[in-house]
Amino acid sequence: MNFYCSHIENNLDFNLQTIKSPNSDWFLYLDAGWTINEDHVYKGIESNWCRIDFAEGLRITTNKLRDFPIYYNDTCVSNFLYTCGTQLPTDGTIYWNKNKKPIVSYNTNFYPTINGKHLTFNECNNILFESLCSNIEQFAKTNTKPILIPLHGGIDTLTIRSVFDYLKIKYDLFELNNKPKYSKIQQYLVNQYTLTGSTLGWGFNQIAEKDNCVIASGFHGDEWALRNPYYIHLILSNRNINIIDEFEKAKGCYMETFFLKGYKEKCKNKQPTDIKTLMSMIIHDYQIWHLHKTLIFNPFKHINNLQLLNADNDTLIEQVTNAKLSKSIIEKCNSTLLQLIDEQKNTKDPEWFW
Repeated sequence: MNFYCSHIENNLDFNLQTIKSPNSDWFLYLDAGWTINEDHVYKGIESNWCRIDFAEGLRITTNKLRDFPIYYNDTCVSNFLYTCGTQLPTDGTIYWNKNKKPIVSYNTNFYPTINGKHLTFNECNNILFESLCSNIEQFAKTNTKPILIPLHGGIDTLTIRSVFDYLKIKYDLFELNNKPKYSKIQQYLVNQYTLTGSTLGWGFNQIAEKDNCVIASGFHGDEWALRNPYYIHLILSNRNINIIDEFEKAKGCYMETFFLKGYKEKCKNKQPTDIKTLMSMIIHDYQIWHLHKTLIFNPFKHINNLQLLNADNDTLIEQVTNAKLSKSIIEKCNSTLLQLIDEQKNTKDPEWFW
């Protein structure tokens, strides 16, 4: 799901296919795997798709929670070439009419309303369980390709794997033994992540392309299921709780090494943040999307999971330190997978992951 569209013909060095719109002056540059029609192109799955119409002008439509950024200016639009300029918010839609100027509109009521009542652990368990089941069931209804899940001890991978087992949806496992051989566009995406220090597209350095399949990923589990330490720090700051103190109390916990290496410094200062700002940060945290004929399914991304941001203090702390909420989903869906969880997050990952 990588595209670059421009009024100006461009010799991009990514081995992309090129389409010239017959009724306008748009050039479309696409990675492999798009369905090409006379007036539009399409690529994706139930929960992650993009359609580009070019019969008159250019219009881009996607599912509500798209998995990729969109950059644009007057002359071009792309989801991987950030040099196109301004980033379009996820709640925005964009098109160009015959006057060749981008027109942006916004979806009303995009963000859910969260009341002041804190949710108990059981209520959070129900929300996460139902969201994962809903996403996976909806995906499976229309999917016709083989499903692959990494053979990995990460909590998020095992969580989604357990729900597939619970729903009796067939999948195959694959090992992450060797560093992928990157195509030109994947190498660009990897470089963008490693050189800028942004989390944008950071998953591309891990996943090898596998044609004619869907990879069900554990990406977004930290962000959409209360385990990103910085995001939880922002919530706890509103409640006068120090996340560093909580990790001190939970020495040896599942998330300890991950927190100490990447997040302790970020969490030293109290930073109260309103919930809508935090929801926007989560929604705009793009990590991995379709690449050529390898399709990516991210089950954790469900609008209802934003309700988890109102979890009570104990649930927040137990999840961000020891992944208690995630483990409860595995226990409910396939408890035999609990024994496969790595002792600490990311400590057994291949070096080339990072």
